[in-house]
Amino acid sequence: MKKIVVIAGVTASGKTKMGVALAHRFNGEIISADSVAVYRELNIGSAKPSVEEREGIIHHLIDVTSIVEPYHVAQFQKDARAAIAAIHAKGKLPIIVGGTGLYINALVNDYRFETEVTTTMETFDDFDDYTLHQMLQDRDSEAAQTIHPNNRKRVVRTLNMLQDGKTKTGIHENQKDVALFDACIFFLQTDRDVLYERINKRVDMMIDQGLETEVADLLSHHQKLFELQALQAIGYREFEPFFNHEISAEERDELIKRNTRRFAKRQITWFKHQTPSQWIDIQSENAFEKVSQRVAQFIQGPTES
Repeated sequence: MKKIVVIAGVTASGKTKMGVALAHRFNGEIISADSVAVYRELNIGSAKPSVEEREGIIHHLIDVTSIVEPYHVAQFQKDARAAIAAIHAKGKLPIIVGGTGLYINALVNDYRFETEVTTTMETFDDFDDYTLHQMLQDRDSEAAQTIHPNNRKRVVRTLNMLQDGKTKTGIHENQKDVALFDACIFFLQTDRDVLYERINKRVDMMIDQGLETEVADLLSHHQKLFELQALQAIGYREFEPFFNHEISAEERDELIKRNTRRFAKRQITWFKHQTPSQWIDIQSENAFEKVSQRVAQFIQGPTES
């Protein structure tokens, strides 16, 4: 099997910096595994790496579609595997960087989508979050127990995965252990208080960079902006009650921080139970050198068949 390196981790854990540094050292290119960074119009709130932050390293699957075109896990799987093949053809190392666990699992393992996963939020726009979660509970109670009712995007994604009549649980049981790549997977994490402080600072920085203006400009071009799948992302959906004059700017900012912290907790839970990986404390001394050493050993070692 072909070798790939995966740098996963919670929000604000330093994945981009780690990935770019590894790409420089090991002649790599980066494939983004982020379900929000794929949208061209979402820049500040997606925290996609700037041109300067990319440091000349080629990044794939950033700015590949518009917010009016839903981008789903099956499409990511197809696009990312094509990118991996292209990178290998150049004799370079594919480095997957992101925090969307389902994307990473679907890429690394032999997930097969028997029907196209559309994940169109418009299909469910007549239902509130509670009703959607109840629909999921009726179809796959085990899956429903792992997804918070307020996580509308993931609930809708799972409902679409169930459209062929199979349970999400059954799909994962059949596919999760069939690896398509020889993958060296790292998960970046740190002390909770440190992480939460990093998250709070990142949100403050996004606001200072003009996140409100970014969303306002989008709203001026899309009357039903907040019905789009892309705008259900944390950092964007919180602007709907703000622009409806239901909450203040201060309440909006705190809501983004709270939702991001909760999302980070869900990311940790996902990777702990769904994706076998080497956990790296980003606050530890020489964290990059530790990862770099393991990657070097991985590259030089035998390829799993």
